[in-house]
Amino acid sequence: MLSTHNLPSVPAPDRRRLRAFAFDPMSSRLSGRFLTLDIPFETGLKAGPDGELVQVVDYDATRRCWYQPVDLDDPPVLAQDGLRPSESDPRSHQQIAYAVTMSVIERFQRFTGRRFRWRGDDRLRLVPHAFFGRNAYFDPERRAVLFGYYRAGETDTEANLPGQMLFTCLSVDIIAHEVTHAIVHRMRPLFTIATNPDVFAFHEAFADLVALFHHFLFRDIVEEFVAASRSELADAAALLSLADEFGRSTGRGGPLRSAVGSEPVPAEFRETREPHTRGAIFVAAVFDAYLATYKAQIADLRRLATGGSGVLGDGELSPDLVRRIAGEAVRNADRVLGMVVRGFDYLPPVDVTFGDVVRAVVTADRDLFPDDAINLRGHLVEALRRRGIFPPGVVSLADQALLWRRPPRPLSLTVGDAAVDLGPLILDSTIKLDPAASSQEAAGGAARQRSRGVHAQALAWAKAHAVELGLDPGTGGMRVLGMHVGFQSGADGQPHPRIFLQVVQRREDLESGADRDTRTRLYAGCTVIADVDGGVRWLVAKPLPSRSSAALAGTAEPLRPHAREQHEAGETRLRGIRDWFGDVEDRDPLAIWVDEPAVARLTFASLHEPEGD
Repeated sequence: MLSTHNLPSVPAPDRRRLRAFAFDPMSSRLSGRFLTLDIPFETGLKAGPDGELVQVVDYDATRRCWYQPVDLDDPPVLAQDGLRPSESDPRSHQQIAYAVTMSVIERFQRFTGRRFRWRGDDRLRLVPHAFFGRNAYFDPERRAVLFGYYRAGETDTEANLPGQMLFTCLSVDIIAHEVTHAIVHRMRPLFTIATNPDVFAFHEAFADLVALFHHFLFRDIVEEFVAASRSELADAAALLSLADEFGRSTGRGGPLRSAVGSEPVPAEFRETREPHTRGAIFVAAVFDAYLATYKAQIADLRRLATGGSGVLGDGELSPDLVRRIAGEAVRNADRVLGMVVRGFDYLPPVDVTFGDVVRAVVTADRDLFPDDAINLRGHLVEALRRRGIFPPGVVSLADQALLWRRPPRPLSLTVGDAAVDLGPLILDSTIKLDPAASSQEAAGGAARQRSRGVHAQALAWAKAHAVELGLDPGTGGMRVLGMHVGFQSGADGQPHPRIFLQVVQRREDLESGADRDTRTRLYAGCTVIADVDGGVRWLVAKPLPSRSSAALAGTAEPLRPHAREQHEAGETRLRGIRDWFGDVEDRDPLAIWVDEPAVARLTFASLHEPEGD
């Protein structure tokens, strides 16, 4: 507990500093240094740590024991920036898992412009010693990230001892990756239904990007890599790689994955189906764009340091030059990651593809940074194209061609049929932005009642405008998946509030299988992006075929061409989904032995299972 002996009392600090390995025990052992994570200070944090958003539950199911929980408010712990990281002390494992998780959540809050909350009173559970095995994964059913521990091989010739016990919960990269899976699931819960090869690949790519760009939070580390690589960050493999210790100790001979070093081969993206490999191609393209803009941004510094030639001479770089270049590297990393994270709110609620990601990122970024002064969008779109990633059916890769579609006619949430009162939603979102408001206050009974009322109005609005949203007005199963306000900062430094509404419609009439509970669900869906006055800016629709031609014929004349177009797009999408389901079934050796669809067995645990296990 914090001391109350001072009168008048001293307020609690705004930030808490906690130490972790850099970026895993092996790296710290070789470098002799640790990372210090700067995270929000939670008042009333219980031992565990057990806070408003995250609860560490340290039960070891293999050894059938509870480990003593760490109290981060204990004065000796507070006085030294948390416990010194130790492989042998479970309390430091708990500290590291908590600190990295809070750091990742805070970055999402900053980029999306809203206070992050799990659904209802739920918190994310972190289980540092969940099982004995070479794995770590997010379990949506338990709403928990489960970390395994394992022994290095007896013939391990890497930096660890043969047979040494290793813990995935001590890898900053693994924690950031798995927590990002949990955040993605919170924001898009139906992305766990693999309706195409990109759904889980996007999950993996997005989690890798967050983990890799998390390295750039530690400026002193970036300065070391700038100095060692003489500003050529493409050569700083360790900075742009994930989970070095885990990769080496499991026989890979190097990091689990790297963002650099692969040449663009468009055919590779077209042909691969494995989620990690497919996602890694997207990650590589993003870092191609990052390095291109980074080089452009430091070109003037190199010219100033070399008398205009831009060619650095032999010897160590000036410390001043290193600091300036590292500052550009950190700012550019923040801008690139922010661009991708902000695009998340512009994604459809179901059936995501990497083509959708390209359009979402471009639309969101153009809304906030219309001039694109550093040509970041251009670099990103070109880097993705070189690796074979682009939306199908677009006429060009110019910004205007990649933007999401406007409504087929002027559309407003607050005017016309089934108008929505956005006042309570905006009020609650503003309250949540206030750090002084606890999650209990922001999600209290009155707030929940207001939220339910707004959601009910939004559902009525969606039903009244089903045709515009690419949904079938003659079919039930429609529900609001989520609705929130985001206050995202633009090029002018001002917040740009947007309303984000996700509506989905389950189409049981199109599903295969007699058992409703076990067959793979099929959804149509639409993300509606509007200004705070209710005017709809963009529609991100994922339609399915209309139930009958009579429904199309009954559509009002101004919307009939749009309804027909959505019906045809839905037919194309349904064929693609069924072809993908068939492909997964054909490649699954268990398909002939079990009734459950093969695509339903694609889970985070199975995707992260090491080969041979």
